[in-house]
Amino acid sequence: MNWIAKIRREYARAHWLQSLISKANGRVCFFIPEKSKGWILEAACREVAQRMVSPYVFCDDYKGLPLASAYFFCHYHFYKSALSLNPWLAEKNCIVWFTHPKEPGLGGQETIDALNTARVVTMCSKWRQYLIELGVEQERVSTIVGAADLQFFQPHQRGGGRIGFCTAYYERKNPDRILEIIRMMPDQEFVLMGRNWREYPRFGELFGLGNLEYRETKYSQYPKFYNELDVFVSASQLEGGPIPLLESMMSNVVPVASDTGFAPDVIRHGENGFLFPAEDQDPAIVVDLIREAKRLQTDVRQSVIQYSWDAYTRNYEQLFRAA
Repeated sequence: MNWIAKIRREYARAHWLQSLISKANGRVCFFIPEKSKGWILEAACREVAQRMVSPYVFCDDYKGLPLASAYFFCHYHFYKSALSLNPWLAEKNCIVWFTHPKEPGLGGQETIDALNTARVVTMCSKWRQYLIELGVEQERVSTIVGAADLQFFQPHQRGGGRIGFCTAYYERKNPDRILEIIRMMPDQEFVLMGRNWREYPRFGELFGLGNLEYRETKYSQYPKFYNELDVFVSASQLEGGPIPLLESMMSNVVPVASDTGFAPDVIRHGENGFLFPAEDQDPAIVVDLIREAKRLQTDVRQSVIQYSWDAYTRNYEQLFRAA
């Protein structure tokens, strides 16, 4: 009877493997380590996943990656770590999202070698060129500009006069330039939306200017915030996006943004917004552009309607289905 039991075990094992392979066919695995859950990049992954036709699964364990047809890593560090523990990923359809560099030269040749085993998607054309210059193979790198929800962010008629910033406090967000812009425009009302600004060493000075309102609120309240604004300012030194730039433009707010991230991809200077050099620290340049932005009459929303989450997801599904 042992041979009958053996046949049954082998049959059960084959049936289990077939079931496992069947589940993996067409499935996309979104990888986000436990420590990074709740991050904005996870939110973006879930925006894509919920709109996909393909089946998907989320994973947070480097050593427990499931079988899948494609693997999506929302940061190049995550892929590099996963590849070192799972060398077989080099033979799989792995897509790595690249928002912006975290360190000069991406930390060295090891990172470049890792990216040359995957498909890399940048959020802007600037970072695509940067990766190619570092040595990532050109055919591996593409650009899919970010997205926002057209239904959630509805247009409004400008005229309220307020100027807004939407960013958490980080040094790369250029807080000193934000302070000087507000100081130089005492006749204007500003609103700053974002977390952790009390950590800014010049917090007291910034909020003592008298023409700035500071808010921390739920994301569900962001449309209301944008609908108060005439002008949105992004003063960052380094960006992948920023996503609030698209959200504000969908709300028909005129952007004034530093020329980093995808700002040059979505803003046509003088037509649907204004750009200034990220490396130029003179706040007077930004102040002049804000005053120009308040006079602009164009329909800003119409210039960015192609950057919806639905369109964004379709672009990614093409990559997920690629052999």
